[in-house]
Formats: sequence, C-alpha cells, structure tokens
Amino acid sequence: MSNINLKDNSHRHYDYMLMALAPLIICACFIYSFRVLLVCGTALVTARIVDVGVAVLRKQEIDSSDKSSTVAALTFSMMLPVSIPLYIVVVTVSLVVLVGKHVFGGKDVYPFSLAALAMCLAAVNWPGEVFKAVNPLTNVNFWTGAAESTHSGLSQIKLGGLPYISTFDLLLGNHAAAMGSAFILVIIACGAFLLVSRVITWHIPVAFLSTCALFTVAFPRIYGVSRLYSLKYEMLCSAIFFYAVFMLNEPATTPKNPRAKIVFGVLTGLLTMLFRYYGSYEIGGCFALLLVNATEGFWDRLFDENGIFADRKSLSCDLDIGVKNHKPVEKKQPKPATKKKPVQSEKPVEEENGKKLYKKETKQDKPVKTAKPKPAPKQAEKPQAKKPARKAAPRKPKEDLGATTTLDIIAQAEDTIDQVEFSTQTIDMEEALRAFEEKYSKGGK
Repeated sequence: MSNINLKDNSHRHYDYMLMALAPLIICACFIYSFRVLLVCGTALVTARIVDVGVAVLRKQEIDSSDKSSTVAALTFSMMLPVSIPLYIVVVTVSLVVLVGKHVFGGKDVYPFSLAALAMCLAAVNWPGEVFKAVNPLTNVNFWTGAAESTHSGLSQIKLGGLPYISTFDLLLGNHAAAMGSAFILVIIACGAFLLVSRVITWHIPVAFLSTCALFTVAFPRIYGVSRLYSLKYEMLCSAIFFYAVFMLNEPATTPKNPRAKIVFGVLTGLLTMLFRYYGSYEIGGCFALLLVNATEGFWDRLFDENGIFADRKSLSCDLDIGVKNHKPVEKKQPKPATKKKPVQSEKPVEEENGKKLYKKETKQDKPVKTAKPKPAPKQAEKPQAKKPARKAAPRKPKEDLGATTTLDIIAQAEDTIDQVEFSTQTIDMEEALRAFEEKYSKGGK
C-alpha cells in the first residue's frame, strides 16, 4: 500500500506542477513573444523522445504516466533567455534525461534535480547564450532567436552597479531576465496554489527564502544604500522565488521528514548565496541544489525515529509503553528424568505344605544370558580317492549280556545286524521280529 501511495503522490505532484507552470508560459509568451512556445515545445519533445527510446532499447513498456522528464524540461526552459539557440536545448535535455535520469534507474530514483543539472550543464558549456538577457516587448526572430540583448538586474549587481528597476516592474517581471523566473507575483500565486493543494509543504520554501533573506541582510553586496534596499534587489532580480517553488520540491530529490526538509532548505539557501557572492555564475541556486541533493538520504536517516535528532519525548513514551507491556519470558526448566519401574515377574521358589510360593523378581535379578558361540563353519572336505572295499571279517555274535532295557536291546540288535550276511532272499518281517524278541528278551520287554 505504501508503494502505491507514493506512486499516486508522484503522479499528482507532476500533474499539478504542469498546471502551475502554465501561467508562467502564458506570461512569458506575452512579454517575450511566441518563441517561448518553440523553446518549450522543443525541450518537451526531446525529453519524451529520449524516454521512449530508452524504453524501446531496454525492451520495457512505455510509461505514459511518467511526467518527470516533461516537468524538468519545461522548468529548465523557463530559466533560459528567449534568444537561446534550439540546438542547446536539444543537446542539454537529451544528456540530462539520459544520464541524469535513466542511468540511475529512471523515474523517481534519480538523485539529482534534472532541471538544476540541465541548467548547470548549459551554463558551463554555453555561458554567453545562457546568460544573455532580452528586453521585454521587443522583436525576437521566431526561428533563430535573434534579439536585442542587455544586462540583467542580477548581472548589474554582480558587476558592482545598482539596477534602476521599479518595485512594480520587479514584481510583474517587466525587466530583462529569463523567460519565466522573473514573474514574482505569478510565482507566489502558483506556490500558494501548490501549498493549498498539498502538493508541496512549507518547510523547504520558507527555510530557503528565510536563509537567503537573512544572509543578504547580514552581508549586503550593494553599497551606499540601506540593507532593505539591497534585500529587495537581491531577492526580486534573481530566480530565488522560482527555485523555492519549482525546483526544491521534487519528490525524488528532497527529504521526506519535515525537520529534514527544513535543514535541506537552510543548507540550499546558504550555499546559494555563497555561490552568488563568490562564484562565477549567476545561477548559484542550481549548483547549491545539486550539492545538497547528494545529502538528501542522510538527513532523512538523521531525523528518523531512531536517528540522533529524533523526538526524545516520543521515544521515551514509546520506551515506557514498551517496558510496561513487556512480559519477562519464563525459562522452562527441564523435567527430571523419571526412572522406569522395573518389570516384575513372579517365579516359583519353593513349596510349603504342598503349595507353591512365588517371589517377585525384577529384570535386574534375572541372569544375563550369554550369547552362545557360533560354531565354526565346516570346511569343505576334499574328495579322497576311492579305495577298494574290504570285506569285513565276520564278527562273532555277542552272548547274552543280560540286557533289560530297551536301549540295551537296541544296541545289541545293532551289533547283531552288523554280523548278519544279507542275501537276495525275501524275509518275512513279522516272523523275524518275533524271533528277535524271543531270542533276546527274557521275561520282559
């Protein structure tokens, strides 16, 4: 369920971001001509072609609901001047979507803000075209972007000068700047819309803007004027409000914990001002955002329930509840082994008055039977050569030894039978037995 909710929130975030960017595109078309649509359309089509091409190469289904590349391409376009050549847009968007997004795994898993990465890449490679400002309401060639250029208010401050722009023009964006980052009132209205819709939270924008404002008041760059005067130009001539609403709240690159979001916004604001004061480029917020994006996971872990800066009250309550509800585990003691009762048997011992007496005998009393030794296997007898049979000498019949038992009679009969010479003549068995008994028995069996 949590993964489904995260996906739904991601889709909702990008849908609302597209709706919030629409008023900026309309205002830019009114101030800087319809070439704004050409630049935005080129960036959007390039991002979509790269997404589809990567899906085809990986043999994956084309995700039509993935709008992260579209939002990043439009956000990047709003920070460019209207005179930007189209090839810069195509090359930059292609590299950022391919390397900055799909190399890291695609949707919602890339670590760096795609719009900030695209702006840094374009600024490093084509600084002359990226930082060229065009006066509003001037003629701009639709295809080539040729137009009258001038210094922006932020570049004048960096050179040590003072921009002469009224507060009303600063709020409406009626001065030389990027296509969509100068409309302060429109940006504030879009931010309020996103806050009410609960697409973004107040933690990062408020922390970021407060840090930038405090740094500007503490260390003003414009000399000869009051600190508040310096604060007005530092905040309204640059894209700080645009960063706070459209770039610092991307779901894939920002913390989820509220306190971690505050630290994230403070660090980004501090680094933004340092890059602007001491860096070579005016877009210090993009470089600062990339650096702080690398620490996003660390702040979430730090302010997690088990982190160093976790809420100690909630932790102590949880520990108390856990101790109260904890039941000590009883160790099961092993049962003593029960001795088996010996099986009793009765055995007759002696007789008393003609009755048998029985004594109970246990198994221990019984004599142990010893195993009988097995007889050794008989060796096979070797066949011996047959010898000629010898005729046995006739034995003399033994005289009557006075045998009285049957066994004696049988033994004498065997000796007598050995002395008998057999012939082929038939013998009557009954007469022979009768004669045998009469001869060897004397008055008994």
